[in-house]
Amino acid sequence: MPRDGNSSTEGALTLPHPFLSRLSPSADVGIAVYLSLTGVLSVAGNGVVLTVFSRKRSHLRPQELMAMNLAVCDFGYSLLGAPFLISSSLAHSWMWGHAGCVWYGVQGFVFGIGSLITTALISLDRCLKICSIRYGQWVERRHIGLLIVGVWLYTVTWALLPVFGFGSYGPEPFGTSCTIDWWRMRFSRTDRLYVCLIMTLCFGLSTLTIAGSYLAILIQVRRSGRSLAAIPSSAVTHFSKEMRLTKIAAVICSTFLLAWTPYVIVSLYSALGGIKGRSEGEGRGAGGFSNSTEQAESWSWGTEYGNWTSDSHWRTSPSYGSDAGLSSLPPEVSVIPALLAKSHCVINPFIYQAMSKEFRADVSDLLLGGRRRRKRRIRSRGREGREESGSERAGVGGAAPTLGPGWQTGRGRE
Repeated sequence: MPRDGNSSTEGALTLPHPFLSRLSPSADVGIAVYLSLTGVLSVAGNGVVLTVFSRKRSHLRPQELMAMNLAVCDFGYSLLGAPFLISSSLAHSWMWGHAGCVWYGVQGFVFGIGSLITTALISLDRCLKICSIRYGQWVERRHIGLLIVGVWLYTVTWALLPVFGFGSYGPEPFGTSCTIDWWRMRFSRTDRLYVCLIMTLCFGLSTLTIAGSYLAILIQVRRSGRSLAAIPSSAVTHFSKEMRLTKIAAVICSTFLLAWTPYVIVSLYSALGGIKGRSEGEGRGAGGFSNSTEQAESWSWGTEYGNWTSDSHWRTSPSYGSDAGLSSLPPEVSVIPALLAKSHCVINPFIYQAMSKEFRADVSDLLLGGRRRRKRRIRSRGREGREESGSERAGVGGAAPTLGPGWQTGRGRE
């Protein structure tokens, strides 16, 4: 029985097994090294973000609560998801079976869509801060806390639906990762409906919220610039601070969309690109096989791979071993946007460090600890000493003319 990584059956039917890597071993090693590096940086960076925010948790502002939720999502994937893909890349095949594939798909959906919706909430918060004066007067931490709880409930609900049969998770075209089974859209109405719903209610709605929020901000800033001279200086200072926070949020949102949009587009295209070709083959069954015998042969591949396909859903799924392996795009093309999306979790801490003075100061306090505080006390004492000596010199100089010409030298009274 050949196991060269590209074929898994004997005879006329030769199709790639979806759990075997369709990339070269050197490419898989490169992917493992890359994801290991980004994973370590993400755990360290987002760990610092969470530590900084937790140290002042009783004084966190609403936007900091949302930034903290973003860090939780990025930290969660780096710790609970990335090791599965890294180890499978080193093994040149998915090594965690059906249950591991479902787990990887669920956590990837929760953390990925959770990050997207949180990013949309940050955009909406910035929009209301800039465009609505009254917004800041009534929004409180508890409101943002309830929204964050709602985000987790919403994403977990959508992520678990495939576990109960509405939608499905399956291997990606390159074989060492799992995701939503986009390729079952070709013949399954349930999966097609599930993908359409999540594309509309999770990805599409959040993306439109981000775009609409920053469009409204740009319009408001343009209008405000014309009458800025008429605004009191205190209001201008507050407006400038809000704009600095808005710029940080805009960079976070932009990088997220740049990382994830190509992955979504490529996944949809690779799944839908083969529909036309399949519709030309009249009389073909589900999965593109010409007769039930070939279909049965493909469904029985699970017996050659231990318990990897022991679940009845996977043994009888026409996409298993067929559509996922027959993506309309080469695996080398599909893996690039996937890596870009999966490594995005490392970016946000660098954005905070580069654009937020307050965050840099908090990180310095965290890393340097007592030494930085001691330096601050020494500097403050030095300033106080200089101020005291300056006031003493001013007092002596002012009294000298009334005390006689020899007082300043200390000899007039001797």
